[in-house]
Amino acid sequence: MTHTVHMKSLGELAEIKSGYLFKGALPVDPSGDVAVVQIKDLQARESIAWSKCARVAKGRMMDEARLRRGMLIFSAKGTRNFAWHIDVEPEFAVANSLFHVFTIRSEQIDPAFLAWQINQPKAQAWLENASAGVTVRNIKISALKHLPIIIPPIEEQLKVAAYESAAMAEKRALMALIANREKEMRALAATILSGKTS
Repeated sequence: MTHTVHMKSLGELAEIKSGYLFKGALPVDPSGDVAVVQIKDLQARESIAWSKCARVAKGRMMDEARLRRGMLIFSAKGTRNFAWHIDVEPEFAVANSLFHVFTIRSEQIDPAFLAWQINQPKAQAWLENASAGVTVRNIKISALKHLPIIIPPIEEQLKVAAYESAAMAEKRALMALIANREKEMRALAATILSGKTS
């Protein structure tokens, strides 16, 4: 059975805004009410580790910048221009101004599928071309709005998103297994090389 696949620009599917602008250094406050997502806290294709985020006291205009479940954040500056889907409702959190924040405004696109598609080589090549000639890559909202997005039937989008989630869960489990085996090998090496083998 053949399904109709549509294409729209990202700007037709989502409202895009810049992340929250902090003036000067991040005013870290461990007892602060707001978590701040920074590039250094994230890994491509992984869920956002909210517990690793720095905290700050709530400031002006932060309510408008608050992150919600179903939104996406996109790293606009530097060489790692990836998207992350916010799959759980976080406590009060904002993304800093190195990100653009997407609020989905179309029922035609699943947020997790959209993040997956933006992270694929085809979209990444488009983003690289959009920033060609710039010494420090900075994907502007005006350009990002024109990113072409393929829209398959929603059932297929949900299937892709589920496969991606399962693949990443398997990867985390495998990496944990590898880390545990390496720990065992280090302990074994330390015992053998100390001359204390039985």
